[in-house]
Amino acid sequence: EEEETMSLALSRATITSGAVATCFGLSQVGGFGVVANLVGGVAQGTLAFIIPPAIAVALSRRSSNGNFEASEISQWLIGGFGVAVVSSVTYFTLAESLG
Repeated sequence: EEEETMSLALSRATITSGAVATCFGLSQVGGFGVVANLVGGVAQGTLAFIIPPAIAVALSRRSSNGNFEASEISQWLIGGFGVAVVSSVTYFTLAESLG
C-alpha cells in the first residue's frame, strides 16, 4: 500500500511539473497577449465551427444506424472550415510572436 501511495504521489508530481513547464514555455513565447490570443482563437474556433458539426454528424449517424446521409456533407464542410480557421489562427499567432 505504501508503494501505491508513493506511485500516486510521483504521478501527481509529474503531471504538475509538466503543467507548470508548459505554462512557463508558453509565457516565454511572447507574453500574455500572445498566449491569450492563441488559446482564445483555438477555443473559439473549436467551439464555434468544429464541435457543433461533429455533434450533428454523430446524431445523424445514430438516427440512421451508422449510414452516411447526404445532409452530413454540409456539416463536414463546416467542420473542415473550422479546422482551417483553428490552423490559421495558430499559424499566424505563432508567426507573429516568433518572427
